[in-house]
Amino acid sequence: QNFPFDRQKVKFELVNYFDLASGVLEDSKRTYFKLKEFKEKNSITGWDIIDAKVYHDTYRDPVVIETSDVLTIELLLERQHGYYIYKVILPIIIILMVCWSSTYVVPRELESKLTITIVCLLSLIAYNFIIDKEIPKLEYLTTIDWIILLSYFYAAMPNILSIYTFNLYKSKKTNQLNKVNLYSKRYGPISYLILVLFIIMINVNVNPDHASGLISWMS
Repeated sequence: QNFPFDRQKVKFELVNYFDLASGVLEDSKRTYFKLKEFKEKNSITGWDIIDAKVYHDTYRDPVVIETSDVLTIELLLERQHGYYIYKVILPIIIILMVCWSSTYVVPRELESKLTITIVCLLSLIAYNFIIDKEIPKLEYLTTIDWIILLSYFYAAMPNILSIYTFNLYKSKKTNQLNKVNLYSKRYGPISYLILVLFIIMINVNVNPDHASGLISWMS
């Protein structure tokens, strides 16, 4: 749910199906050495290995009375999110800033304003088709899914504002027109950035154990 700002815990369990009285699985110094080496090489593409450990646990088979020994290798992984910040989220923000720049065009220039906003909306749609393969196909919405949905909404709003301000201009409702222009310039882009942070904060607090170090302070 915190994708792409998530961390995951992966466990490999080696179960000894003999009872504990028959002995336990042994872990040698080589086990720890190879695990440390694997962690330092960081050899999982797209992930940082935050922690790696080996420990013993017990396992009870439902059809056997005696418990067995389990040797567990546990990896704590954190997704490398630089790609998603610089090549997905940041370009979307830039497209939206260009889209909202239409609020600085005088209201009577409806055609110019709509040209900017519609081109930006189409650019956002085209860009999302390009990055679609980088986003997991899940039945629930992740952090980046919410950000993209919010971006569509904020890309559509300047179109509506352009038509609305043009109608105010034609109706000569100057005071109302000035207020709409002022609020859209002052609160439009900044409200988008605040809502993006709010979305991240909500998802972090829903799943604090799976939030990366970059955003875990929000929980």
